[in-house]
Amino acid sequence: MMTLNLKKLIGSLCVFGFEGTETPKHIESFIQDWNLGGVILFKRNIESLEQLAALNQALIKLSDHPLLLGVDHEGGRVFRLPAPFTHFPPLQKIGDCIRKQKNPQLAFQLGQIMARELCAVGFNLNFAPVTDVNSNPQNPIIGDRAFSADAAEVGPWCHEFLQGLASEGIIGCAKHFPGHGDTEQDSHLELPVVNKTEAKLWDCELRPFRDLMSLRAMSSLRRQGPMMGRGNLPFFPLMTAHVKYPALDPDWPATLSSKILTDLLRKKLDYQGVIFSDDFEMKGISAYYPIPEAAEQFLHAGGDAILLCHHEEPQINTLEHLLRLAEKNSQFRDLLSEKQARLSSLSLQTVLANLSQVGCKEHLSFAKSFRLPSAESGAIVRNLVNKN
Repeated sequence: MMTLNLKKLIGSLCVFGFEGTETPKHIESFIQDWNLGGVILFKRNIESLEQLAALNQALIKLSDHPLLLGVDHEGGRVFRLPAPFTHFPPLQKIGDCIRKQKNPQLAFQLGQIMARELCAVGFNLNFAPVTDVNSNPQNPIIGDRAFSADAAEVGPWCHEFLQGLASEGIIGCAKHFPGHGDTEQDSHLELPVVNKTEAKLWDCELRPFRDLMSLRAMSSLRRQGPMMGRGNLPFFPLMTAHVKYPALDPDWPATLSSKILTDLLRKKLDYQGVIFSDDFEMKGISAYYPIPEAAEQFLHAGGDAILLCHHEEPQINTLEHLLRLAEKNSQFRDLLSEKQARLSSLSLQTVLANLSQVGCKEHLSFAKSFRLPSAESGAIVRNLVNKN
């Protein structure tokens, strides 16, 4: 009985991906036998609007517990969903329009419309927005995925975007803590190193995340929508960066660093929300550390939810490695229970909405507004705000 309960405890801390457009047997097993916490979908999993809705519905039916159903839905070049989903420009373009129009409401509206379309097909989690500062023109992976090169602009606009998602029932996830904007390497391919002083990291990379914490504490909520009850905003989840910052920790990349995830994020910044890893199959981790042991280190360092986005072998190896540890170590079991409690605090919705919202005239008009002169764009946004 203990082993069965531990399997479900460990599985609940994992979010897995897979190949193909139908649920494979091993994912079915992970959901039913291990209580898998969530599934992340990619372009390779999606053929059409109808197929996607059916796939998410099938995943929901497999589970006897609330299941995270996630996707990277940023706009621009990180866009997994086919027509007729509304394709938005990259966040940098959105940021340019916000700045010209002096209208942060655009970011809220963007999150709101994205959320409506994601909810329509059963998603409840969006691994967005990129909360990095586009501070290095040589960066091969962030660039126009970030709102701005000005650290002071990024946090408030990400906060608006996250609130827009939440107003329609989608959990957003700010990434990549403590900042991936000043790397010259791609963490999908290798482990980048950011050689900045702690003071410079505090003023640039960490500024948007610090602002998110402050805005959450100060916010008077737009008290509408399924996740907008009374009280302060909940802590939005964060995703870690597979990046090394010697000034913060000379030994470990951020994803595996207790100095960064516990001492800095949990204690100094007083962040009490869910910490997702980035994908452990990325070379920034997997080329340097065995994946099961890296996942263990992530949990000890302060992380909560393990992402393994591709293959069955590292997924089952990680689950079994953590199970062996938990069977032997009561302190590790207690640690896992703390993380499960944090994840269970997320308010999940998995009810499919009306597919006619996807790519509707109103949403397409809003996306088109970012390619129009400021005056025309502003008029479209005002009309949409008045409707809502």
